[in-house]
Amino acid sequence: MTAASASRLAPAAALTRPRARPRRLRIESHTRAHTTARVCFACARPSVRCMPATNENERPRARAFVLVRASAAGFADGDVKPSTTTASQTRVIVICLGIAMLLASADRTIFAAAALSIKAELAMSLKDVGAAQSAFLWGYGVTQLAAGAASDRYGGAKVLLFGLFLWSMAVALTPLSGGVYAILAARFMFGAASGCALPASAAAVAAHVPAERRSGALSTIFALFNIGSAFGLAAAGGLIATFGWKFVFYLFGLFGACFAFLAYSLMPESVKQYVPRVSSAVASETTSSKDAELEVDDLPTEVATQLVALLWCHIVVNWGFMILQSWLPIYLAQDLGLSIASSGLAGAIPWLFTAFMSFSSGQVADKLINKYNWEKWKVRRLAMNIATIGPAVCLFALKTTTTPAVALGFVIATLGLQAVAVAGYHSYLQDVAPSRAGAILGFTNTVGVVAAIIANMVTGASVEATGSFQTVFLYTASMYLSSCFAWNSFLKGQMLFP
Repeated sequence: MTAASASRLAPAAALTRPRARPRRLRIESHTRAHTTARVCFACARPSVRCMPATNENERPRARAFVLVRASAAGFADGDVKPSTTTASQTRVIVICLGIAMLLASADRTIFAAAALSIKAELAMSLKDVGAAQSAFLWGYGVTQLAAGAASDRYGGAKVLLFGLFLWSMAVALTPLSGGVYAILAARFMFGAASGCALPASAAAVAAHVPAERRSGALSTIFALFNIGSAFGLAAAGGLIATFGWKFVFYLFGLFGACFAFLAYSLMPESVKQYVPRVSSAVASETTSSKDAELEVDDLPTEVATQLVALLWCHIVVNWGFMILQSWLPIYLAQDLGLSIASSGLAGAIPWLFTAFMSFSSGQVADKLINKYNWEKWKVRRLAMNIATIGPAVCLFALKTTTTPAVALGFVIATLGLQAVAVAGYHSYLQDVAPSRAGAILGFTNTVGVVAAIIANMVTGASVEATGSFQTVFLYTASMYLSSCFAWNSFLKGQMLFP
């Protein structure tokens, strides 16, 4: 056997030795330890360019690759240096990030609770209120991609806490706005600063939480996120009635800024000194690679279809969630006749149930995988079926009733069932693209935010034109059903970016 033939047949472990140039590999030989790697979609593993076998009768299984910058998670055992984060430190990280997400949600909902007061004080129309909600989302969408890339490179925990400080200051400055356009600018700044929340939390979990416990960690973080909505509505309703809406913004903004400093001081060194962990041999080959961008070269139709399906599912998640988060107090006050204080308290109940469902769905998902040996993708499919069919049924039913108690029950069920997507969509990304969880979520959430912007504008115009939310509930239910179809048709657990 010649030296060239021997090199082509070398096992994958040999790739970790320092070398000046990548070797030509047979299709069977792969490595998962590359800071910059080629993903072969025949086997769904990173590799140096997979070459045809030496036998001319054999054909390569794939010729499509995507260039990926790897991050802290998503490498095979032995290729990644083990994390120095202990179990107790991991709990501290998850709790601090969960509280940061709680504040992100609370800071959003205090505007919804104060919307009617702000509308009356500044002589705004419902279209203006919709524009203010959309201004937040415009800012939120602008920073998604950059936040995802920064989270993968510098660490999601650090990025999230830095963002918490910035958006808290934007919240505290909102009452200083003296008119409609100033409110729009303040909302845009708040959105831009809080755009890091979702991709940063996903990247932090991928980096610091073992794979078998990620569903539980994500469910804890999203449970606290949903508690934030309940907390913001419940607290803001009473405080606005007593002290006025401006006091609420000052209080929430200053508290968030102070907590950002406290949480960072509690972070372990593995967070403060975070760098993507790859084998030193491969890292030495790719030190010149500074780019965190995703470059696509002949992306296979099958993979592109899955990415589009994921994108549509995230659009629907954002559409339904943002409508209910942004407009629920107004719906309760306008359609069901509740007062501002009462609508704040009543609006908090659905979010408490949402928090419970977020947390419990993650625990159940982990149990199905670890104890009952379910395949991960089947667990995610079950979760997404619950998170799409359930809200669709409830919204169709909500369209038919105006009784406050019954309507509130359907709202509670809608929000609670859609929260199961934490164990579906968000966990699925961790399963099929752990090395790019932050960047992919940043991209899909960017497009999802654009959809949420449209949703807020359409909702404001529809409610002002029809005098009710019935039409809004109808088309949102239809979108949930389309998301269910897309997930079951195209997303079946194929590894995209290991």
